[in-house]
Amino acid sequence: MFFFRINKVRIAKNRETVPFWASLWERDEAEVELWSFITADNMLLPDMSEFVATNDPRKRKEIVEEIASQVLSSRKIAPIENVRDNQTLTFGDTGYVLFQTETIPESFNWNFLAIELDEKERDNATRLREVISDPDFDRFTGNLVNAVMKAPNPGFQAVVSVGKFITSRILRDLENNTNDLIGVLYMSLNRREHYPHGERKKDNVGDLSNNMWVDYSLFGFEQKI
Repeated sequence: MFFFRINKVRIAKNRETVPFWASLWERDEAEVELWSFITADNMLLPDMSEFVATNDPRKRKEIVEEIASQVLSSRKIAPIENVRDNQTLTFGDTGYVLFQTETIPESFNWNFLAIELDEKERDNATRLREVISDPDFDRFTGNLVNAVMKAPNPGFQAVVSVGKFITSRILRDLENNTNDLIGVLYMSLNRREHYPHGERKKDNVGDLSNNMWVDYSLFGFEQKI
């Protein structure tokens, strides 16, 4: 069995702005949504043989759309309300399992975002339409062919790449709406280097914005048959 947990998230600035004239009666509190995109090589990964074999751009796009739909379907943790500056979000005494499988993965990839919500977030169907209508999506699909062909695990490479594209699209979208990015963390682990005995625990892992710190842990063991 294998369990990947988030234990704590500490946020320096919640990105919520209260006008000076309203600061006497409004508290500087934010609604925060946490998004987690995980890819592991022991997941049910897509078969990319048809993607590589076909020369039909439409067929390739359909395959990547299906991968994007699967990635988006696993993205969210429920929104957390009333988050203040310098607050630590604690997920109980055992943490919250973000990913669980029956076997220990050899490779593991995690994209984690915290977003301050001022307007309603789009549902998965709407977000997917925005991703596939992005002007860069066709070019990304074309470039993905070479990346997949060179990869030792084509399905894993495809899901990781699609996850990164979706994350970059979301980050760019935040520049054009009233929601704000609080933090973003990218992490890649492999079993031999990072958890050779099936365990790893790290606290205060800083994100790219230096505004968010994460405690996480993983635990895996081989089941006897």
